[in-house]
Amino acid sequence: MMEKTKVKYRLQGHEKFPLREGWINKGLMEVDSDEMIFLSKEAPDEFGIGNNMVKSLRYWMRALGLFESDTARGSILSQEGRMILNHDPYLEDIFSLWVMHSYIAKNKDEATTWYLYFNHCDAEILSKDQIEHILSRELIKYVGNDDFSDKSLKNDIDVLLNMYSKDKGLIDPEEKNVSPFSQLGLIKKVENQYVKTSPDLRNISEWVVLYELSQLMEGKDSISIEQVSNGEFSLSAIYHLGSVTINSFLDKLDALGYIRVDRTAGLDMIYRLNEFSKESVIEDYFGRLDR
Repeated sequence: MMEKTKVKYRLQGHEKFPLREGWINKGLMEVDSDEMIFLSKEAPDEFGIGNNMVKSLRYWMRALGLFESDTARGSILSQEGRMILNHDPYLEDIFSLWVMHSYIAKNKDEATTWYLYFNHCDAEILSKDQIEHILSRELIKYVGNDDFSDKSLKNDIDVLLNMYSKDKGLIDPEEKNVSPFSQLGLIKKVENQYVKTSPDLRNISEWVVLYELSQLMEGKDSISIEQVSNGEFSLSAIYHLGSVTINSFLDKLDALGYIRVDRTAGLDMIYRLNEFSKESVIEDYFGRLDR
């Protein structure tokens, strides 16, 4: 009888600290100048935060895909991390946040709760208790047992909901405990319930869809609109986009010459016209702004 392969997952790597304004900038700049910074006793002084917050920041850098490697030999920025550092170190362009959101929402190994919430929690309006119940059930299915800590899962859910729903405009402007990801507009707290919301179309563009297509179409020349809209890691799951918005963005990318959209005879297919990768999409996006 073959031994069942253990599924890798992680809960509460953040030390119960939601990602805060300014942390990513500090992390990118410090690692760029010293790959050993997170292993240094001087790290709290260099970052200007406590020791547990340093551990939390290191986790967030990993969970958001900003490290290519993070070992006892030091931390090395990923290509995405380096491009954000080069083009948008202070996260002034919301596109950078979408790039990181794309990563964490699919990061099964390091941010399992984020993966399950965005991909396996379909109801739009839920109380925190209902979210905990659904994600506990989904985690049992994903891991294959219930040996995980319920408290750690609940702490993850608290951090996730605060990270995306805490409205900067409704709290003290001096408050630093606000995540930049609240700008994405993906979760809104209404009384005691959390609502999955579609982002303001002024804050998301066809470039975010192209970035996602670069991953969904990796190694492929074509893909169905249905798969892009509702399949694994779909635009509706990760970005809460509806069919009309998705098709509008696809038409814009068709006009830009990246893809061809074919809706004749009910085909509803997307065909790649040019080679594009995650990295090239980021470079193209910021390159257009620099012209």
